Amino acid sequence: MHHILGLVGSPRPGGNTELLVSRVLESAAEEGAETRLFTVAGKEIAPCQACGACVRDRSGRCVQHDAMEELYPLARWAEAIVFGTPVYLNSMSAQLKMVLDRFRPLWWQENALSGKVAAVVTVGAGRWGGQELAAEHVFSCAFNHGMVQAASRPVFGETWRLCAVGRDPGDVVNDTRAMEEADGLGRRLAQLAIKS
Repeated sequence: MHHILGLVGSPRPGGNTELLVSRVLESAAEEGAETRLFTVAGKEIAPCQACGACVRDRSGRCVQHDAMEELYPLARWAEAIVFGTPVYLNSMSAQLKMVLDRFRPLWWQENALSGKVAAVVTVGAGRWGGQELAAEHVFSCAFNHGMVQAASRPVFGETWRLCAVGRDPGDVVNDTRAMEEADGLGRRLAQLAIKS
């Protein structure tokens, strides 16, 4: 698993979610992994139209032409995807949900995400701001695509669900536990890569 994609589902460029996902990728890169970052902020991504074209042709393409055309090859390239989202009403952002819905062509193309590792980074305004619920929603979508959640290790910070606190841009860097867990998550992903 040498290829790790960070997928930031926040509409805010350079915000807390992006900072945290970037920290995960930096840690993984320090351990030898090749990483890429994709942010939805500022990109045109339309919701799924449920037209069924991807079901009929199974080409792995969507009839809509937008930023997903950049993301599809990255999702195929990655062996692990770190999904990042701010918490909105105890769930993921609408932008990340649209991306996950638009992954449907990959499902119909030989279930292209199946077997890839999923990790989730969530950022909420308070310590109990719905981060774990949002993470479970993201994992549920990832599991529907056949992705897997590798077991955590008995090492601080090496789990697959990172829940952080931040309201204003840059706040997350003050959540020292989350920053340490981001480092641990990156290391864990890279260590799995070495063993594969």
